[in-house]
Amino acid sequence: GFTVAEIASLLQSKFPEFDQEKFLAKAESLQGYLFPDTYFFFRDDSEEKILNTLFGNFKNKISNLAEAISKSGRSEKDIVIMASIIEEEANNSADRRIISGILWKRIDKGMALQVDVPFYYITHIGVSGITLDDLATSSPYNTYMHKGLPPTPISSPGLDAIDAALHPVVSPYYFYLADHDGKTHYAKTFDGHLVNKQTYLQ
Repeated sequence: GFTVAEIASLLQSKFPEFDQEKFLAKAESLQGYLFPDTYFFFRDDSEEKILNTLFGNFKNKISNLAEAISKSGRSEKDIVIMASIIEEEANNSADRRIISGILWKRIDKGMALQVDVPFYYITHIGVSGITLDDLATSSPYNTYMHKGLPPTPISSPGLDAIDAALHPVVSPYYFYLADHDGKTHYAKTFDGHLVNKQTYLQ
């Protein structure tokens, strides 16, 4: 779930000689493609070696899913973008797959995704701090204003989120929200969604 900037910050905290700006300059185009995993590096490993290791791990993991991606009818890029959203939207496998089904259904029906998590990527604030002004931001990452997926992943999805993007669960739901304890509640209609908001977010 880390962004490239968060990965660079973590590396800087672990390796004092690590050049964060140099890493970011090379990693900018690899948002979502630096696989989250356990890694071991030497203190003097270069920024380029670290970047190539993270990206190489992603390529290895995704190559094992080539057949599933082909069968999904989606592009690898779209799967990774969706997985990055799912990574931020749910905290367990079951909810990730249900939410995956809801979001793909919205896209296939020409609806706007209307998810909040891309705003963290463009504003660098927590989702709970999003305002109405943020929702009016003219950005391709504004999934209220623009239909379809954002142009790039918004974070580094783990394998479970990628699998969820590949294997969505079909459900009657179109709406969902997470309560203050992180539990997800679903609704078939917008009216039902409003009831969930009143019940679980007040």
